[in-house]
Amino acid sequence: MSNINWNETYTNISPKLLGICRRYIKDIATAEDIVQDSFIVAIQKENTLKDSKAINGWLSRIVINMAIHHLKETKKINFSTSDDYDWVDNSTSMNTVELDNKSALLASDIDRNDILEAIDRLPDHHKSVFNMYVIDNFSHSEIAQALGISVGTSKSNLSRARRAIQNYLFEKLKDKTVDKKKKRRVAFFLFFGLENKIFASYYQSKFKDFEIVPKKFFSLTPKKVAIPHQFVGLTKAVALSKISVFSFGFIGLVSLFIFLANTDSNTNKSKEKQNNITIENEREISNKPSIITKIDTQIKESKPQKTTDEKVISSNLISTKKDNNAIQKALSQKNKEIATLTLKDTTQGEKPKVVIVKKQIIKRDTIYVAK
Repeated sequence: MSNINWNETYTNISPKLLGICRRYIKDIATAEDIVQDSFIVAIQKENTLKDSKAINGWLSRIVINMAIHHLKETKKINFSTSDDYDWVDNSTSMNTVELDNKSALLASDIDRNDILEAIDRLPDHHKSVFNMYVIDNFSHSEIAQALGISVGTSKSNLSRARRAIQNYLFEKLKDKTVDKKKKRRVAFFLFFGLENKIFASYYQSKFKDFEIVPKKFFSLTPKKVAIPHQFVGLTKAVALSKISVFSFGFIGLVSLFIFLANTDSNTNKSKEKQNNITIENEREISNKPSIITKIDTQIKESKPQKTTDEKVISSNLISTKKDNNAIQKALSQKNKEIATLTLKDTTQGEKPKVVIVKKQIIKRDTIYVAK
């Protein structure tokens, strides 16, 4: 990537970074030193920044890591204590008084300085977890890695910090005005268990534009800076837009592949079902008695017996021809009906209805009268 103008970057970004560091470090002079040390570390690790557009978030994470490093190495803060270990407030139900106080707090015009004062009153191990999780969006696993504690301890410290801050701010409500309409809306969401998310959004909005202009000028003079052994959470600041585009593209391709696979499967199943219906219809037709065979048999049975009398033979032949014509007409009509039924079975998948026509021929005896 191209070289960064660090003097210009410091002038533009340092007030925001100093505001972030101030939430972790109460002494403003110490916080300012940490910000300058963070820029020196950033210059040394410039080659690890993959996207120059992500420099703000990247520097913010470095400042937070450097502030935690200062608390651990310089102030010797013990972030894991026996009192906090694995204690987590999992209660979700609220009584009427708690619901009223919390909705009033979120609907009030409490100043950012009041919240900052409430954070400063916390022990350092509670303060760090609260800042990292609620305002700076670190996960509990990242916090545990950075502070050298367990995930359970991180959750425990967060629960105690939340309760302590709320109790302090409740006392401040006595002198604050509360929007009653907004209070009712907030109470509705709190009732459905959205307390943590609403409070996190509330605190983040208060510190979104929190800036402190440094009093010191930035100097590129090389000096010895204690660098943490590892930086936690820096991957979140690297090329998020590219990662998002790639993720959405990959999900889209997978969805298209699944759709096409389902379409082919449904088509094959439809064809197989249609073939099975056709085969079944053909079997049913073949198992039924043949109309043609029946008619042929009836024709054979209807032939008159031979006689020596020529008149009788002639009369019988004429009758047989008439019967044959009638039978052929019936056969032709039934063949058309069979073709229609077969076509209907093939297209609509219904069982064929075969009509068998029987023609009964009555034999008449011929009486010879002797002259």
